[in-house]
Amino acid sequence: MKNEAKILLHILRQKRIRRKDLEKIIGVNPSTMTYLLDKLNDYIEITEEVPTLGKPPQFISISKRAWHILAISVGREKIRAVIYNGHGEELECTEQRVRKEHLNAIGITELIKNIFDKFYDFDSLGIAFSGNVNEEKVDSKILKLDNYDPVKALRLKSLGVPFIILSDVEAIAAYESKTSGKERVFVLNYGTGIGACYYEYHALFSRDEFKNIPLGHLYFGGNEKCYCGATGCLETVASDYVAFKNFTGSNISFIDFIEQEENYWDVLKSIRNINKTNNSKALEIYENVIDKLAYVLGNTTLLLGVSQIALYGEGSSKWFASMLERKINELSTNFKVSVRYGNVFDAVERGVSLEAAVHLVRKKFSK
Repeated sequence: MKNEAKILLHILRQKRIRRKDLEKIIGVNPSTMTYLLDKLNDYIEITEEVPTLGKPPQFISISKRAWHILAISVGREKIRAVIYNGHGEELECTEQRVRKEHLNAIGITELIKNIFDKFYDFDSLGIAFSGNVNEEKVDSKILKLDNYDPVKALRLKSLGVPFIILSDVEAIAAYESKTSGKERVFVLNYGTGIGACYYEYHALFSRDEFKNIPLGHLYFGGNEKCYCGATGCLETVASDYVAFKNFTGSNISFIDFIEQEENYWDVLKSIRNINKTNNSKALEIYENVIDKLAYVLGNTTLLLGVSQIALYGEGSSKWFASMLERKINELSTNFKVSVRYGNVFDAVERGVSLEAAVHLVRKKFSK
């Protein structure tokens, strides 16, 4: 890997780095660094800080003109696409609702193609799907995609730019790691579905490790059949489906609820905001959800050896994170867990854009 790539990857990881530190990390002298930075003039910004005495130190960061990244998140409720510049500033965005008739390979493909028609100037592409992604193939029960091949279906190679395919929870974990600097991250994506990801940063020039955990489909018990075909999945007893039933008194099945979810979006929005006006009512609605979820999460953090959970998803809130943290730590003295609400609404898009930027650098400066 070229030194130019190493420089850009270090900056992407740290966002802003002192030139002297960069020389030591890369292992080059000042004159060689000057040569390399000159070659990277289109990708970097150099600033100086006024010192109390002596020569002002130089700091290197990515330039806003370095690239345009198209980031697309594909979820059950909507598809959102954003163009980010090198500073991570949003330049353009568009959204499309995902309705029941779109839940198949043809429907999802057409929606994403419609987005491609709106954007034409980008240097790298990242797409994050709600579901599991393995070797660029997507399996998503909630989107009704089975071994879906976005590279082939969307003809991504014909776009002529580097691209990367992730799951939505992997994108969130990448965002968490790259913005916090933490080498080990555990993310929970909570809503009508439940997903999780353990992300481990190994080394700057090796591939980071994503462990997508199908938390919502761990067996917990009960007689409710899940859309995955199993019975007793965690999602059937500890998701916003349960909160919906507690609030409405409905006896709707989990499968019917998922199939007709778009009919209940307004009700779900009300339920998710009820803690702002009626804390006791919110606790009544969510109490059994929090109890079961805390049991699973406490044990999971112990198995993974992590002490913090980053909570995201359409069903998450600061209140929910606080209640979940309290319940986990009440269950066992072995659990010492903090739950932090990730109130970044576009974490999926930002996470996949960061991975797409890394992929662009590796492709462009690999040899």
